[in-house]
Amino acid sequence: MTTDKIIPTGGVSSGGGGGIIQVVQVVKTDTFATTSQSFVDITGLSATITPKFNTSKILFQYTVSFSTRSAYMHFRLVRGSTPIFIADADGNRARLTFGTWHTNDAHHEYLTNNFSGLFLDSPATTSATTYKIQTLITTNGRTGYINRSVGDDNQSYEPRTVSNIILMEVSA
Repeated sequence: MTTDKIIPTGGVSSGGGGGIIQVVQVVKTDTFATTSQSFVDITGLSATITPKFNTSKILFQYTVSFSTRSAYMHFRLVRGSTPIFIADADGNRARLTFGTWHTNDAHHEYLTNNFSGLFLDSPATTSATTYKIQTLITTNGRTGYINRSVGDDNQSYEPRTVSNIILMEVSA
């Protein structure tokens, strides 16, 4: 039984691949709000990596903190301008990475929610590649928020939160 080494200093593992070549992280600590019913980039929640090898994979790790009331928020992962890690097309259904629920609960406006996950992408390039997260709000006149609660009152029970993206180039 052999185990590949993960060398975080930019090296490549010995053996059959799987070593971490480089890591890029973006942390979003400020807030964002949208009323758009079309996908928009979440400002400050994108990261660019330049793979050293065109055979490398990019492990896209993400956490997004969000809130909304009386509407749904939809999210998708994007490489450049191409949505990735989304569902197959089927009728009028939204093609998403993640979709939220609809709530009218007044207490919900004091909360934030998180969605997070991992996706292993194969960009097949050595050019600078940008990964980002896009969102939309489904109900006209409603607002979706990133890194804050709906109410956002200046009270200790009203949270401000953080979101991030981590990109890891993984040897093939």
